[in-house]
Amino acid sequence: MFDTESPQLPVTTKQRPRTTGDLWNPSAANPTTVPVPLPVVVVRVDGPFTALDRKLWLALVHIAFPDLDKPGKIHEILISEIIDLFRRVGGRRDLGAKGTLQLTKKLSENTEAATLWQSIRRLAKTTIEWEDDDYMGINSLLGARMDKDARNSGKLYFTFDPLLAQHVLAPRAWARLNVHVVMKLRSKYAVTLYEILEAYANRENKTCTATIDELRAWLKVPDDAYQSWKDFRRNVVDIAVEEINTYADLAGFSVEYEGIREGKAFTKIKFTVAKTDGRQERETMLGRKAVIHKRRARAIAGLADPDNPPMPSGDALDAFRRKWPGNDPYEVIGLFQDKWRGAGCTVIRSPDGAFLKFAEGMFKARAKKGRVAA
Repeated sequence: MFDTESPQLPVTTKQRPRTTGDLWNPSAANPTTVPVPLPVVVVRVDGPFTALDRKLWLALVHIAFPDLDKPGKIHEILISEIIDLFRRVGGRRDLGAKGTLQLTKKLSENTEAATLWQSIRRLAKTTIEWEDDDYMGINSLLGARMDKDARNSGKLYFTFDPLLAQHVLAPRAWARLNVHVVMKLRSKYAVTLYEILEAYANRENKTCTATIDELRAWLKVPDDAYQSWKDFRRNVVDIAVEEINTYADLAGFSVEYEGIREGKAFTKIKFTVAKTDGRQERETMLGRKAVIHKRRARAIAGLADPDNPPMPSGDALDAFRRKWPGNDPYEVIGLFQDKWRGAGCTVIRSPDGAFLKFAEGMFKARAKKGRVAA
């Protein structure tokens, strides 16, 4: 149910995903990514949604992401900055040209950056249907000011529907899309296929199997186009896969595929994703940083890392052997560390002193128990 105090859907993830990287400065070491929930990637989309529109939408999500949880927030960006971004990253030089902008069926105007404004208009007219285990929704992908004053200001004023924004902010499973990879891809089919397959790169099972009809629907291949497997493979799948593999180092994965027959006809297609060495190295490094960050956070909170228990020094072990000869110090260390975890992993300033004090108490308790038994 909806909260009557807020138009937002309840957040169900423990920690909301975030964007990474700098949109304006591509970097292989720090990729520019947007976490997009799977229902947004693989869902029914109705409208004139082109490859350019997909790229622009993803860039605008990255720009607005820090404020997506603020209902009604109007974001703004200079049109010149968007044009420069597409020129530097994607190589497109036509977005800033003057041309005709079709505002309605009967109304058109000559304007600067006509191609870019047409893309913005198409995004506003494109609807997306999404659903998961708990919710179903339908939204426009974008809201934007299209009046002449706004265009003459040189800025784009845009919004995201609060429901769609909340769904982007609190997905249960998402694909982390590299904005610069999407901008570099030329084929509209490559853009969509990349978005779909990125979701499989971090899975244990890195294969995606779909029927040909499902894949055609995902890629929005016209019903009357490439109806034979041979034409579909040559004009859609091969081109998309080749483009993705061209940018494998930047995307972080490569892809192979095979057609699956049922009888004499190909009815399914199986894609297999493999991470690049560079991506695996980055993820290993990020994992180490996450561990360090967790340890620092626990230390600030007065808690130690349960996976890094206190360990007495060699001097403490020598003292143990002199005081309690014939006893195994490492057995006592294990008991000492178990007690430390059971007590909540508090920070111990002097592991040597704490260990020897624990050992003394343990042996006194054993001696007392032995006297009572006798």
